[in-house]
Amino acid sequence: MAKFSFTCKCFKSGEIGGLDKHNRRLNDNYISNPDIKTELSEDNRIYIAPKQSLYKDCKEQIEKRVIAHGGRITKASNWLCECVFSYPDELPLERLDEYNELIIRYMNSRFDNMVVSAICHIDEGGLPHLHLDILPITEDNRLSAKTLITRDFITSMHKVMPIILKKHGFAIDDYEETEEKKKGGLSAKEYKKKMEEEKKALDKKLDKMADEYNKLADHYNHLSLEAKALEERNIRKAKELLEERERTR
Repeated sequence: MAKFSFTCKCFKSGEIGGLDKHNRRLNDNYISNPDIKTELSEDNRIYIAPKQSLYKDCKEQIEKRVIAHGGRITKASNWLCECVFSYPDELPLERLDEYNELIIRYMNSRFDNMVVSAICHIDEGGLPHLHLDILPITEDNRLSAKTLITRDFITSMHKVMPIILKKHGFAIDDYEETEEKKKGGLSAKEYKKKMEEEKKALDKKLDKMADEYNKLADHYNHLSLEAKALEERNIRKAKELLEERERTR
């Protein structure tokens, strides 16, 4: 049985040109990535190619689906989310296209036909892998990767895709929880509030301990003074007794 695996990464507008060149192998050389064997690049699969360039296609769709509806775009906005799906080496290579096409169809359906590029690399070291680029546009016409690419999305992909792939005859393991979900997990706001409450309680406890220490110190000083006074009285009394004895001889 094979494991289904994928990763996600978001890109801002200024990063899309470099991503497009890498995925479509538009650079003259790849000295910085020796794993790429350019003599094998012609075997790469292009399932969905940009119509103009990846940047121009993204810009056109964002203007049409976001800005035209009053949405705001900032320099910090993530324009694109790329999911990379690895093809398990336990599966026969002749079914690579079928595997990738099932993923593309599902992702296009899930993201309202917002898959703008889908390219599979076979010329790079390791397993064949599908680069699938999505415009993270919400149903209410916002560009928001934070809304769509969440932990729940990642988990649901790991649960759903094995089911789809198994129905089409791929020997894929079912999803298994890799981490025990923490019970009573707190949000960032709740956690901060809890920490502040604990700090206040600790400060109060320290104040109480300091107060008790001061009382003990005062009591100790008082006892020390009493002991010194008693010692001085005893010395005087002893001297008086000695003097009285000398006089009576």
